[in-house]
Formats: sequence, structure tokens, C-alpha cells
Amino acid sequence: MARPRAFRNLHLLNQLVRRDFASRFTGSALGLGWAVLQPLTLVILYWFVFTFLIPQGPGADNGTYVLFLISGLVPWIGINEGIMRATTSIVDNATVVRRLAFQSELLVVVPNASAIIFESIGLGLFLIVLAFTRTISPMLWLLPIAIALQFAMQTGISWFLAAVHVFFRDVAQILGFVLSVVFYLSPILYPVAGRFESFFLWNPLTPLLGLFRSATIGSPLPPGLSIVFLLIVAAVIFGGGLAFFRRAQATLADLV
Repeated sequence: MARPRAFRNLHLLNQLVRRDFASRFTGSALGLGWAVLQPLTLVILYWFVFTFLIPQGPGADNGTYVLFLISGLVPWIGINEGIMRATTSIVDNATVVRRLAFQSELLVVVPNASAIIFESIGLGLFLIVLAFTRTISPMLWLLPIAIALQFAMQTGISWFLAAVHVFFRDVAQILGFVLSVVFYLSPILYPVAGRFESFFLWNPLTPLLGLFRSATIGSPLPPGLSIVFLLIVAAVIFGGGLAFFRRAQATLADLV
């Protein structure tokens, strides 16, 4: 009995993600241990810098600020890595796109899924640290929702950029600069406050990072309207990115 197409695609996606995740550590001495060591090193580094080297965190004591910083930085690393790697995924897999008959949008999903796995490991380590230093947030149940919304947004953006990159190969170079700008225009290093607060509210990363901080360090929930805004933006970006990619898909094999 033939399996449904959706099930076959899910199985293929699972295999591609496993291969992508494992291939990043092939030949290394620690192997998959790097998946734990890298985020653990990041958490320890920021804890050390803002506890011992910088005498005052911006607007808060050092202990509070470093938790605020890590709770926003870990999701950003997943976003940045997923989008950067996914943008070149079609060009990087040109042989597969030209020779194999399958939905090439899965190639864009793979690096985003791998980035989410790495991010989840980092978040897990962060939660372990929180368990030893303070009480776990009662809103921890929000974490899967925040991760799902993040995945939807970054995958939708990646579908759009991956398709455009096939036609315009400078996209990857421009993207690095754009993501750097987005990083500093998002509440990662500092809380949203002051005269530019209304501007930051139009950035969907503001309520998204707010959800992550509510789930991990127990920060107040973002306002209801901003959460509705986030849900709408995530749905539009995901659906619009997929529609754009599928519209361009017919010509991708001829151009890669």
C-alpha cells in the first residue's frame, strides 16, 4: 500500500535533517558532543563576562542582565544560523535539485530544523542553569509555542531568500549585513524602552523574544495585541514564503 505523500515527505525530511545534523560533526573527535559543548561554552562565556568583567549591566544588576541577554541571544543564534544556511541551500544542492524529483522546498527546511535542534540544546542547558540558580518560570509551557512561531517565521523568510538567491547570487552577502542590522534593532542586548519603544513594537521579534523570556526567566507576557500581531506575521510570512518559492520552483532547476 502506497504511503501518503505527506508521510513520505515527512520521512524524507527526517532523514535529511538527521544527515545534516550528523554531517556537521563527521570526522571530529567529539562528534555530536560539539552540539552540547558549543552552546554550553556560549552560556558560560556570557555568564563570566557579565558577572566578573563588566561591573554594571545596562539598567539591571549583572545576574539579572546576563539571564536577560542569554534568553534573547539563544533564539537569535537559531534564527541567524537557520536563515543564513537556508538561503544558499538550493544553490548548494544544485545537483540534487536538477536530478531528483522531489519537493525542493524541503532543502530549505532542513537547515532551519537543524538550527532549531541546536537552539533547543542551548535552551535546555540554559534551563538547567536556571534550575540551579533560581526557580523555573511557571510559563515554561510557552517555550514550544515560541519555538514553533520562530520556526514558521524563519522558514518562510528562508523560502523567499533561497528562491531569490538562485536569480541574484549577491543575496547571501547582503543578508549578513541585514541580519546584523536586525540584531541591533531587536531587544536582544537591551529591553524595549524609551522614545523608540513604539518603533520596536513593529518588529515581530519583540513579542517573539518576549515569549522566550516569559517561558525561561519569567518575564511578564508581551501585550495581547503584540502576540496577535506575531501570530498574524508568522502565518503570513510562512504561507507567503512557501507560495513564492513554489511559484519560482519551476525555473530553479534550470538556473542552479
